[in-house]
This record gives sequence, C-alpha cells and structure tokens, in this order.
Amino acid sequence: MQRQYDEAKAASGDAILLFRVGDFYELFNEDALTCGRVLGMTVTSRDKGENPTPMAGFPYHQLESYLAKLIRLGYRVAVCDQVEDPREAKGIVRREVTRIVSAGTLTDEALLDPLQTNLLVSVFSASPGKVGSQAKIGIAWTELSTGRFEAGVFQASRVMDELARLEPSEVLLREDDALLSPGAEYGWSVTLRPAWQFNV
Repeated sequence: MQRQYDEAKAASGDAILLFRVGDFYELFNEDALTCGRVLGMTVTSRDKGENPTPMAGFPYHQLESYLAKLIRLGYRVAVCDQVEDPREAKGIVRREVTRIVSAGTLTDEALLDPLQTNLLVSVFSASPGKVGSQAKIGIAWTELSTGRFEAGVFQASRVMDELARLEPSEVLLREDDALLSPGAEYGWSVTLRPAWQFNV
C-alpha cells in the first residue's frame, strides 16, 4: 500500500492527497500536518518508532465537506480512490487518483456558490518578472462549469485591475514570474505552474 501511496502522491504534485483506505480517507506526512493545523484535525501516527509518520483521516462520507473547506482555504486537493471492489481484489486493492480539485476547477454543484462565477484565470508574460508598465500581458479566463472562455491582452500596469474586475477563484502563473506572489492576500488562490506549460 505504501507504493500505491507514493505513486499517487507523485502524480498529485503539490496537492494535498486524500488516500482512501477502507471507510476512511487518510492523509500522511506534511499533508496530515497541514490539515491538522488548518482544519483542526487530530494528527496521530500508526508507527510509534523513532521517526513516526504523521497521519490524519476522516470517514469517506465526509469527503465533500473536507474538500470544500480545503478549497476555500486555497489548497489543491487530490482524491485517490479504491477503484476495485475489495471483496474481488487479489492482494492489495487497486487505487488511483480520480480527481484533482482546485478553486478554479470546481464543477461539482455541491461545492460551488450559485451566486458567484468560478473563474480560472491564466496570466502570461513573455518576459516574466521583467515587465515594464507598458509591456503586454496575456490573460485568459474560463468557467469550467459553463464552458465560458475569454482572453485578452493588457498593459502590465492594468493586470491587477483586470484581475480585480474578473474576481477569479484561482490564477495560474508561471513559477518564474514575479507578477503575483503565492500566499499574498488577493482574495484568490495563486497556483504556480512550470514555465513549459505556458509555451505557445
């Protein structure tokens, strides 16, 4: 099972991994510590040796509640489910990451606010971190639940005004761009992505 967890965590990138084990979703290591800190979850460990592995968890039927809380706090969350019936499994039950959710990628009505748009915005600069106020910046935005997509080119000096007008849930930004800093209090989450994902 440890191998399955390690593979799922590697596939999830920087997302908090909720790993299904029987009737529970379990979190380990830094993910468990983070959820203990921000959600008040009890953190324990299975092994009591010299270097115990931090662990936290919750019953599977509370998944949507915990997903909503983590998304509202600006975290990306990966859900790793059991993808075969445990009664029919030969050996360890097969598990796979079935979804990765972030503020801008929500499509589940139970997690969306019906009175607000849920925009995922991408900001692209040809020269990240080295733009003057007259430089051109590309901004694209979509609302996945409706399929709406728009894009525009703006002067660097207007980017923050455009983002304030759009009120995005999440902004995707090149990891080497200094236009926005992760963790800053903008009212939206900032997700840094590798530069190659912005190649056009």
